[in-house]
Amino acid sequence: MSLRKRIHAHLLEYFSAKHDPLVEDRKRELLGPLKGSVLEIGPGTGVNLRFYAPGVRWIGAEPNAFMYPYLERRASAQGRRIELLGSVAEGLPLADESVDHVVSTLVLCSVNDPQQVLKEIHRVLKPGGTFVFIEHVADEAGSRTRRRQDWIEPVWAWFADGCHPNRETWKLVQRAGFREVNYELFKLKLPIVGPHLAGAAMK
Repeated sequence: MSLRKRIHAHLLEYFSAKHDPLVEDRKRELLGPLKGSVLEIGPGTGVNLRFYAPGVRWIGAEPNAFMYPYLERRASAQGRRIELLGSVAEGLPLADESVDHVVSTLVLCSVNDPQQVLKEIHRVLKPGGTFVFIEHVADEAGSRTRRRQDWIEPVWAWFADGCHPNRETWKLVQRAGFREVNYELFKLKLPIVGPHLAGAAMK
């Protein structure tokens, strides 16, 4: 298991470098304005750190400790202080209504219980706080890509650290109890995981 997690950290660093330029403008638009305290669930190797304002208090909930060296190197290079929690997103060790924003990028596809994760996100957000997300999601039902996603999902999940390429994540966010949800569905030129979701939900 440790070897698998180490390998996943290395692969995530590699693939993030390929994916990040494709969504850079959206990340800058969604993450740049955030102020106060930001909890990022599953921050991985820290590719999002460069998009946050300098004064943000950044907290990362990352259960894979092999991601930490990448996170710490990026934070150090930016002169940014970070706080790392070794917890899964289904059980965040934070008080109710304790953070201003929660961020998730390419995470809800791989958590064991996305509904519980969204419940936790809603719990820790302050009233008026926002949940910001960029996720790859299921394609339209009946489409060629969706059929491929459904077919490959069992194997994909095993090799990609639990990632499910056919999750209809926008539906889960809409049912999570947020006061307002705004999002867009768009497609990147990527096999299997091209369909994406980006937006924000307000508590």
